[in-house]
Amino acid sequence: MKKDEVAANFVIIAFFVFMLYDSFKLHKVQRFGDVGSGFWPILALSAASILSIILLISSFKKYQRTKKQAPGEASRSPAAETDLKSRRKKFALSAICLLGYILIMPYVGFVLSTIVYVFAFILALEERRKPVLVLSPFLLTALIVIVFAKFIGMPLPRGVDFFAAFSRFIY
Repeated sequence: MKKDEVAANFVIIAFFVFMLYDSFKLHKVQRFGDVGSGFWPILALSAASILSIILLISSFKKYQRTKKQAPGEASRSPAAETDLKSRRKKFALSAICLLGYILIMPYVGFVLSTIVYVFAFILALEERRKPVLVLSPFLLTALIVIVFAKFIGMPLPRGVDFFAAFSRFIY
């Protein structure tokens, strides 16, 4: 574990804790038995905060083990440099995919933009198995639509013109 990994973990934990604190403002129970609009954000952010803390602790333990086994190994090997470049490339492509997804969703709608996003994201992560490439975008999109649009009743972006009509056909 390096200093940048520790800093990134602390930033992630701080972000989740801040968002958790802010999500308590949403929690209003309207009637008996209704969980309120803040329930799901509170649940998800609590889980994310706890898992981030667990990740930080496990990273510290891993660092302690490697420090005892191989002290003084400061320089990177060529394989480590190649791996670092590959991870940076994957990160940059993933960020570009996410930005594109955020920009096109209001116009294209949730269903089509999510299918394209998941496919592009899988390609950015260099997954090449055909069943994963073909099935994952459709299954993940269907699962999200079923859970959020049908089960929870949360409206998802429908898009404009032709895309809105397509979205109404789907959900």
